[in-house]
Amino acid sequence: MRNPRFLPVLCLPLLLAGCGGSSSSISTSSSSPEQEFFVKEKTEIEFLCMVDGSYRQLLDDMVREFEKEEPNVSVSLTNPLGSGNYGALEKAVVAGFFKEEYPDLVQCYPDNVVKYHDRGYVVNVDTYRANPRYGINQDEDYIEAFLEEGSSYKDKGTYSLPFCKSTELLYYNADVLLGLDLSSVNAEINQGQPLDETYLDNLSWEELFNKLCPAIKTYNDALEEGKKIWADTTNAGIVTYDSDENFFITLAQQYGYGYTSFADDGRGSIDYDNQGMKDLMLWLNQAKAKGYLQTHKTYQDYVSYLFQTREALFTISSTAGLSYNFVTQRDAETKGLTPFAIGVAKLPTAEGKEHRSINQGPSVCVLDHKDENRALASYLLWRHLTNPENARKWSLSTGYIGVRHSVYENEEFQQMISVSEESTIYERGAADNLKKIADVKGMTFNTAVFRGSGDARTNVGLLLAKCLTDENLEDNIDAYFASSVEQSRGHLPKN
Repeated sequence: MRNPRFLPVLCLPLLLAGCGGSSSSISTSSSSPEQEFFVKEKTEIEFLCMVDGSYRQLLDDMVREFEKEEPNVSVSLTNPLGSGNYGALEKAVVAGFFKEEYPDLVQCYPDNVVKYHDRGYVVNVDTYRANPRYGINQDEDYIEAFLEEGSSYKDKGTYSLPFCKSTELLYYNADVLLGLDLSSVNAEINQGQPLDETYLDNLSWEELFNKLCPAIKTYNDALEEGKKIWADTTNAGIVTYDSDENFFITLAQQYGYGYTSFADDGRGSIDYDNQGMKDLMLWLNQAKAKGYLQTHKTYQDYVSYLFQTREALFTISSTAGLSYNFVTQRDAETKGLTPFAIGVAKLPTAEGKEHRSINQGPSVCVLDHKDENRALASYLLWRHLTNPENARKWSLSTGYIGVRHSVYENEEFQQMISVSEESTIYERGAADNLKKIADVKGMTFNTAVFRGSGDARTNVGLLLAKCLTDENLEDNIDAYFASSVEQSRGHLPKN
């Protein structure tokens, strides 16, 4: 199943250009006899990943370069499950604990790390991070929020490290919306000027659902059949969101109403049963009823199709999933859809509040085999995969956010975002996606992670969908929230 959290690695940037090599501060040349290696003894490690397809070769090349840097280390790169199914990966790793057959380095989400850590199998890499020779604590090039995710667990320390990161953006039908003059409907929108990139890049949820969506609907209703800009159907929503879970969590973070946290005693706390979140749900319930909003769970399928068919003019989805929003030439031929240019904007935010979007995408964690050489080698492999050169190659080849600021501060990146009059709509969309990622990469947030937080995430997605679709929500909202929180708290440790 395709899910915003479990996307396979994508390659829209490669529509623009290939990934060329460049110099790196960490050498990848063949080792000399005089060179000092950090791992002194012959050591074998396994990296269990979810990378397949054409990117498997890129990752394999990076791993082989690492073996030249550390010739005492031999890396087995395994991927028995294909891409995307992190639930199955977690089950396989946990089952391996009982047989002493588990990897040294594994791709993961925070919820996976909690399961491994609770069983005592995750290495705290703080000592490695602080090492004066191979540590990263003084390397300010790493994006802070991505590193901070590894320390967002109950116990003090760093238990995961960033690798394939992403966030969410607002994608829109540029052919329809750019230049659209809504002043005859509402002169307050964009100060009476036609819609432009700056306006759409700075939307609040209030502006979007209280002003822009109503104006679009009124404008569209007055148009003749055959000239309408929005296909207002039963399943339509001017705005669609591909993750109910992310929507709820992002609203809680942006408005400061609470989602999860750590209590004073260090235990996980479920915080979303509050009036602020209830008021937001009541408001969004009305937006849904008026045809302004549709989500994955309310539509019961991925909403990218609504965007492709113009039953939506905006869609919110992962930065790693841009290709799902395009109408391809094959779509045009087999489904009769019309390709259109896609614009890229920041996620809307709470009115008057700073921009925040969710930190997502898989990281890696080092699993404990009670062997210092294996743990160190695993950390060093991650450091190699995220050195300046490799971080740049990986990001610009896959569409994931580079874990270093410098990914976006070099000539190669500038070439990737350059477009010309001859550029296709797909090339322009990919370039805009990269540019917007560079704008928001430091604006992501993390949430507290503990045993039961994964269940809370599942429950708030179900809660949001229930709130959006209930015609009598005012009568039922307290019961919905109480039931959801009770289920979430039911998964917390009892002591």
